[in-house]
Amino acid sequence: METADGRLTHALRGRRVHFAGSARPTSDPSLLRYTHILLKHLAKVVLEQGGGLVLTVGNDPAHPQDTDLSLIFDWTLLEAVDEHGYRQITSWPEAQGVPVVAVGLPNWKERITNNRQPLWNRVSKAENLELVQIRTGLSVGGVLRERQAMYGDILVAVGGGPGVEHLAELYTLKRKPVIPLDIPLGDNASSAAERLSTHAMEDPSKFFEYEPNSRAVVAYSGLSLKDQTPNVEEFGNRFLDFVSHLPRPTAFLVRLLNTKSPHFAEVERFFRNVVDPVLAESDYRRFEMGTDASTEPFLNVEIFQKLHYSSLVIADLTGLRVDCFTEMGYAFGQGKRVIVTATEGTELPFDSKSIPCHFWSVELEDEKRRETFRHFMHKNINRKPLVS
Repeated sequence: METADGRLTHALRGRRVHFAGSARPTSDPSLLRYTHILLKHLAKVVLEQGGGLVLTVGNDPAHPQDTDLSLIFDWTLLEAVDEHGYRQITSWPEAQGVPVVAVGLPNWKERITNNRQPLWNRVSKAENLELVQIRTGLSVGGVLRERQAMYGDILVAVGGGPGVEHLAELYTLKRKPVIPLDIPLGDNASSAAERLSTHAMEDPSKFFEYEPNSRAVVAYSGLSLKDQTPNVEEFGNRFLDFVSHLPRPTAFLVRLLNTKSPHFAEVERFFRNVVDPVLAESDYRRFEMGTDASTEPFLNVEIFQKLHYSSLVIADLTGLRVDCFTEMGYAFGQGKRVIVTATEGTELPFDSKSIPCHFWSVELEDEKRRETFRHFMHKNINRKPLVS
């Protein structure tokens, strides 16, 4: 698929889109039905572009005027996964783990309605779907949303109430894009997504970093659904073009940078020949202190600012540098996705030994080293955070 200006885009490759929200029981059934059709199409666009989804598995409340019409959209998204045949899709980057993440409360099984059980049975068999169950005793929507925000890369809000506002806060705190759609899915009172959309029009930089910034308001206004119900394919093209102007997620590299260290040459070769290509194929932007351009006058400010807003951290402990452990500890404390590496023979101290670590070889060919590093990322990138 091409964007509006003719550019072939892979802006969604390797990124999970979190469509979240709901309609009020008083919503117009015809408009709600259109919203389901639209979101199913957008979900398929995401999957076709090598992207993934974050959703909730559980109940399925029906509209009081039409029992076949759900007030939420998660089962519609699962229908998109099922109809798209996602089990055969290979464009999702292997190093990113699985593309579709379904998060459920401890009693998610009991919440699934009989009519949805066959759909769940089909999609849950796919290797490209991961089920994450919130720990027993934490049956709180806020905990579920925190976990979803950890897996998601872009939030698309539709309707909803306090839960959608909470999700928007979680995403914006990490500078992950939030795209509120202003389709009216309630009565006279505005939904959370409609209110967020008003704020996004007034100050888009709080919701997304559109490039170029001067076009942000005009571009976002093209996604307005307040007074229109455009053809879903036409809107899908607009949506894809908009996302293609958002920056890629950042991978922050923690590593030995002292050129006088006897380990420097091999660490440099590992990052340039192994880590960089794997990150590039997963469509991350890399940030490495001392290598990539800086904007802050003080290095410590730059380090922790970039680290705080990164989506992924690669922490290499070769040389056992104190600053590397400090940055790794900060990343774990912030609930980041952290991949720990070190050269073979490194003796990790104290509690670091219990953290999965990829010990890379200096002897293997780079192609084999990329393969083993990619496989390690796939297995460990979606581990539960140490602190949550």
